[in-house]
Amino acid sequence: MKRAIVIAFFCCIIPVSAVQQTPGMGAQAANSQAGMASAAENAQIRQMAATHGDDAQALRDDIKKMRALVRQMESNLAFVDTTQSPLKHQFQLDIDMWKIVIDHLERRVQGSAR
Repeated sequence: MKRAIVIAFFCCIIPVSAVQQTPGMGAQAANSQAGMASAAENAQIRQMAATHGDDAQALRDDIKKMRALVRQMESNLAFVDTTQSPLKHQFQLDIDMWKIVIDHLERRVQGSAR
């Protein structure tokens, strides 16, 4: 994310500095183009921030759905044979794996919110 902002910043600054060094261009035109580049840069930063917020909310929604599905898996597991069979053990391993993945995603969302 930081790299993208830095790259966008340099992509906007380099053309602006080249335009300002062009001989024969009036100061007013150079200032106008610098203002346009700055406005474009600010718009791009706002768009990136909005996209990041949308992605974070989508991830939170996905986590809620995943938690609901894991709860369904656990309730279905209760109806599987009471003896410890390889199939029941595999279901339990799948549930445990999904819980780990969901916990990881939640830590990631919390870390990006800071």
